[in-house]
Amino acid sequence: MRLRAFELTKDFGHRSIVKNATFSVNSGEVVTIFGPNGAGKTTLIKILATLLKPTSGELEIGGADAIADYSDVRSALGVVIHEMLAYPAFSPYENLRFFGQMYGVEQLEHRVTTLLAEVGLQRFAHEPLHIFSRGMTQRVMIARALLHHPSVLLLDEPFSGLDAAAKQFVIARIEQEQQDGKGIVITTHNTELGYLVGTRFFFMINGELEEVARKGEVTAETLLQMYEDRLTL
Repeated sequence: MRLRAFELTKDFGHRSIVKNATFSVNSGEVVTIFGPNGAGKTTLIKILATLLKPTSGELEIGGADAIADYSDVRSALGVVIHEMLAYPAFSPYENLRFFGQMYGVEQLEHRVTTLLAEVGLQRFAHEPLHIFSRGMTQRVMIARALLHHPSVLLLDEPFSGLDAAAKQFVIARIEQEQQDGKGIVITTHNTELGYLVGTRFFFMINGELEEVARKGEVTAETLLQMYEDRLTL
């Protein structure tokens, strides 16, 4: 499934947070968007996730108008953002059961137990989320994002605040979902990990999005130097 954004803009008052962002992502691609804090990355992800309406521009997901008909495309999206898209007082099992029922997931019990095993949370399946560490919570959010077999994954700073083991888990999961044909958009300020998982690379600075390279055209070191050069302009 293809996601296409054309001249997406988001203004807050007199300030433009996202400025005419145009790009696309196809099945099996991982679009990595690098940018510092405050660059507009999270705002862009929320627009792509239909959680925030743009001031102007177009967004198509699977050929559908995702701005006008956002409720029709949400089942195609799996989203991980900084906000906990789950109930803290509920356990991972209870959360996944609840959201699975909302999405009409078939063989729900099997899907929930399988996902919890895949993200390494079988032992904590019935503990409340509010006692979880950042890394454990991130695993739950990834399971929730994958629960309904979405075609497009939107991951905002998926490596932030994680220890080495949790980062390796996220990297492996992204690679697996790419191989399964998902279209994936990642925002991060970590050029090393973003390069490792990405197939196309963008910089987002002061709300402006720019495609800079594809995997194989540059090394990780070159990409880092390009990024640092952009930040000093």
